[in-house]
Amino acid sequence: MDLAKRGSNVSNIVVTLGPSSMEPGVAERLVVAGADAFRFPASKLPIDELARLAVEIASTAEKLGRPQDLLLDLPGAKSRFTNDVEFSLAGIPKIRVDFAPTPSDEHAAVPRLGLSGNDMGHFLEPGDVILIGDGEDALRVDEVHGDHCLTTPLTGGMLARRRGAVVSGKMPRFDDLTSSDAAALRLAPSTVFSAVILSFVESASIVEQARALMRESGRDDLPAVVAKVETRAGALAVADIARSADAILLGRGDLLLEAGEVDFYALCRDVIKTAADLSCPVIVGTQLFDSLADSWLPHRSELAYISQLWEAGIDGLMLAYETTVGAQPVRTVEALSTLRSRYAPSPDGKPMFPTRLP
Repeated sequence: MDLAKRGSNVSNIVVTLGPSSMEPGVAERLVVAGADAFRFPASKLPIDELARLAVEIASTAEKLGRPQDLLLDLPGAKSRFTNDVEFSLAGIPKIRVDFAPTPSDEHAAVPRLGLSGNDMGHFLEPGDVILIGDGEDALRVDEVHGDHCLTTPLTGGMLARRRGAVVSGKMPRFDDLTSSDAAALRLAPSTVFSAVILSFVESASIVEQARALMRESGRDDLPAVVAKVETRAGALAVADIARSADAILLGRGDLLLEAGEVDFYALCRDVIKTAADLSCPVIVGTQLFDSLADSWLPHRSELAYISQLWEAGIDGLMLAYETTVGAQPVRTVEALSTLRSRYAPSPDGKPMFPTRLP
């Protein structure tokens, strides 16, 4: 993997905030362990609450002498289930999926899930497979009706709250910012977030739309814009996107759902190399060290891939499951930091974007 023309002189560890990392004292331990940035997912909590948490983490990091990038991750138009309680898919013969953000009811005779985001009802067909999250679980579509479909679970995992849903091979186009993302962008300049992450970016025009909305604040010190490339269309347009954005976040989870197993590697490789050739920083996420959630030693394939990315000069690696609900968030960051010390050309991370005050 040739990254000779790197976008920045950093090797960052990005932590996603979630239940595990929000426990008392854990954020401080993550900073000490080697974290350089915190990602705040707006798909889970309202932006005002995330902004409050960002101030707390910024204060903690300042006391430790380790300033952090604070990244507000906007969800985009991706479809998500509306359940606020996780439940097991094991033993459930049928699940009803509504094509609207109706309340979910996991205790109904036929459990019911609502969907926010894109309306998949207009292109769904019997036999389609709805992939959940990063593809760890799946529902087969048996019947399609006007406002809902009936599905059969193909796996028996735990359906966590508000997981994303994608129809295999039928990723919709993402041409505009959602109204909720636009509202968050207008508010972002008044917060401490050093950058906003735009999901499902497929053109440079989305990046420019985001900047225009933030300029309405009248402030000069706007948050940086990180473009998440996670569709085939985005990967093919990455050169234009990288010229406009302040950084690229390679979202491997959704990219795999659309691209499939064969094209996935080539698209990831091309996104990283194209952005690096244009001196645009590249962050790679996610599912880097998932094995540490349940195992003492990480998987060998994870160790090899992470070490290779550090050695190639990647600008950042982003953890998600490992630090949101994983059982060992601090140990995971420590392991990632140790590998960085051994293999990265720039083993000491530092903020990628200017620190901002509200």
